[in-house]
Amino acid sequence: MGAVAIDLFKSEREFSPLTLSDDNVVKYLLLYRSKIDISYGANTNINFNQAGDMYEFNQEIIALYASLDVLIGKIEIKNKDREFLNLVLNGYSITDIIEEYDFAQKTAYRTLKRIIMKIVEANNQDWVKMINENDLKLHN
Repeated sequence: MGAVAIDLFKSEREFSPLTLSDDNVVKYLLLYRSKIDISYGANTNINFNQAGDMYEFNQEIIALYASLDVLIGKIEIKNKDREFLNLVLNGYSITDIIEEYDFAQKTAYRTLKRIIMKIVEANNQDWVKMINENDLKLHN
């Protein structure tokens, strides 16, 4: 259940909310994770006597990725779809996956769309559950 405001138009300083209920947001978070979330897949320094690596990062985006990771853990997908997702998260483009892993083009794009839909659905279910548990009313 994540939502965050990101400065998409720096020159105009307009902020737009990013939510995991938006399939386009989920799509671009998945496709560009390796470029945006520099801490993804990084090993942590467990030595207490030395400082760890320092990176500049947007805390809101990292929090949104943390929420995305929880949702990815909740969805039920086939092993082949999970392998496809891991390739995407590790920076492979859809074109790379099609060429290097012998995916048909239509299959690759359908797989991505199916994964995105399941993530959005899981996020929406979490919101409904939270609303119901807290006796909140939905306004149309």
